[in-house]
Amino acid sequence: MKKEFYSNGKLLITGEYLVLDGAKAFALPTKFGQNLIVEEGSNQEIKWKSYDADGSIWFEDIFSFVAISNKTITEKSSVRNTLTAILHEGYLLNPDFIHQSKGYSISTKLSFSRNWGLGTSSTLINAIAQWLQIDAFVLLKNSFGGSGYDIACAQNDNPILYHLENEKPIVEKVTFAPKYTENLYFVYLDKSKIAKQPLLLTIRTRTKT
Repeated sequence: MKKEFYSNGKLLITGEYLVLDGAKAFALPTKFGQNLIVEEGSNQEIKWKSYDADGSIWFEDIFSFVAISNKTITEKSSVRNTLTAILHEGYLLNPDFIHQSKGYSISTKLSFSRNWGLGTSSTLINAIAQWLQIDAFVLLKNSFGGSGYDIACAQNDNPILYHLENEKPIVEKVTFAPKYTENLYFVYLDKSKIAKQPLLLTIRTRTKT
């Protein structure tokens, strides 16, 4: 049976670095995000494909259940090793997804270019946590680490205030609708590749009516 999970991207407005020490951060979930599509597979393995926003495949590999449960790291690919580590931590939190399955065919699809920095990893971690029915904040802590504000953005459709209290995430939904909202832009400068022109995108948050 096909299952699909979606997570919002993130944009941190205030509180960078300080949020790690408990300061309140103001962040916006973006209309851009990532889908995780899970289908039944075979051979006690996961066939994985990751698509960028332009439809191109930027990562593809096969993970055996044994490699995931044993956290088998290779020199083949840093992306493979990172994903193996995430899936391994997911396995420790919910081993049934391996023990009770024949295999999976999984694809991820970004609606933003992975070069934009809107949360390729955080949207993936949150989507995997949704699929495995585990706590995304715990999965983040056990794999990547970080404050978790990006996970909070992945799970919310409204602007948020976020902070850590006794290492636990505290999320407060807030209203952010200034008169100049329509004139707010996210500017991707792409400084590492001078030949390309800057990309200008309007960032809008989902609001509930």
